[in-house]
Amino acid sequence: MSVEVLPIGGLGEVGKNMTALGFDGNYIIVDMGIRLDSIMAFEEAEIGKMSREELININGIPDDNILHGRKVKAIILTHGHLDHIGAVGKLAYAYNAPIYGTPFTIELTRRLLREESGVKLKNELITINPGDSIRTHGIDIEFINATHSILHTVFVLAKRDGDSVLFASDFKLDEQPLLGEKTDLARLRRLASEGLLAALIGAIRLDEPGPTKSEAHARQMLKEVMGEACSNNGLVIATTFSSHIVRLKSIVDLAFDIGRTPVLVGRSLRNYCTAAMDLGLVDFPPELSIHGRPNAVYNLLREINKSRSDYVLVCTGHQGEPTSVLSKIANGQLPLDIRDGDEVIFSASVIPNPINESNRELLETKLMAKGAHIYRGVHVSGHAGRVDTAEFIETIKPDHLIPCHSTFDKLRLLFELGRELGYDDNRLHQLRNGTSLILGD
Repeated sequence: MSVEVLPIGGLGEVGKNMTALGFDGNYIIVDMGIRLDSIMAFEEAEIGKMSREELININGIPDDNILHGRKVKAIILTHGHLDHIGAVGKLAYAYNAPIYGTPFTIELTRRLLREESGVKLKNELITINPGDSIRTHGIDIEFINATHSILHTVFVLAKRDGDSVLFASDFKLDEQPLLGEKTDLARLRRLASEGLLAALIGAIRLDEPGPTKSEAHARQMLKEVMGEACSNNGLVIATTFSSHIVRLKSIVDLAFDIGRTPVLVGRSLRNYCTAAMDLGLVDFPPELSIHGRPNAVYNLLREINKSRSDYVLVCTGHQGEPTSVLSKIANGQLPLDIRDGDEVIFSASVIPNPINESNRELLETKLMAKGAHIYRGVHVSGHAGRVDTAEFIETIKPDHLIPCHSTFDKLRLLFELGRELGYDDNRLHQLRNGTSLILGD
């Protein structure tokens, strides 16, 4: 039996993750993501109102024409970040296949689809708990616990007639994730003994030596920085990824411990947090205020401005996004002014592309011009560095190693790491979008 690995997006770029895996003519698709920097380059772009063709033309979503007409039996989502689920509403309708994901991932997908104009998918959305398996058209698909910067992330193991392929695009090896399950190393070790034909492994942080620090380290950094920032009488603002529920819980808990009232403000923050709360994945204090609607945000910020030293304002804007709450505050578009003595904590890295870097630099300049003090880099990554990626590869011992999910320079670094670990060119495969690899008989 032969196995076909066909990347549609995510190679040579950050985002647009989508890969097809074929077992003797029956296919599964893993992820359908957007490329955020391509969409952000068009200031007026509203993904919900744009057509599939328009988004493909601006390089915002994968061009999946090569898959049309093939027998796609399932669509599998590894986790709820937009670079993995953001294109579902534009692409999934072309396939007569159900969509599987963990409860948090499927809930975020449902909410995303509701926001898009006129999207009514015929595809059934099916939740699978981390650690569980399904079988469809002779293909066994297992959801293996993985730690990442969003809850309910999984590795996807697809297997048929003894040939198995592991998708591991986003993960870290964290013994203290604080919330959610640790990466299931025991199951990964068994993969090596069972025999793993191939593994697609993400290369986002291959340029960092690693190992990537634990989320517990991020909480300790936040404790020190927030303690220092709150010792002054100014307003304290913190911003991080809206999907990073663990980090948000740390900020909220620490604010209460210090004696300030945390308030979460921003549409995406409200969306992710309420989804996690509805599923029982996080236990925020009942007195926590979370606001996303414009009128509620406006009124709340006006109240905070009257008693600034009582609050920690958690808001959107860590990348300097022009429409975020923090950018609007910096631009004077909301009833909260930045003053001397205010503190702004960026608990997020800048996603490495020119648009994000420029937006973030401009935002920081505006904040500092108004007197704010900036704390940068109060963050740990959700991706494995070089050392932990090597440990991961040596744990699962795949016969074939396929770098994925990054720019070509990072993919090459993983290719070189594979050589150092004893893989020859017959077992290392640096693919490109739209070019398939046939493994097996």
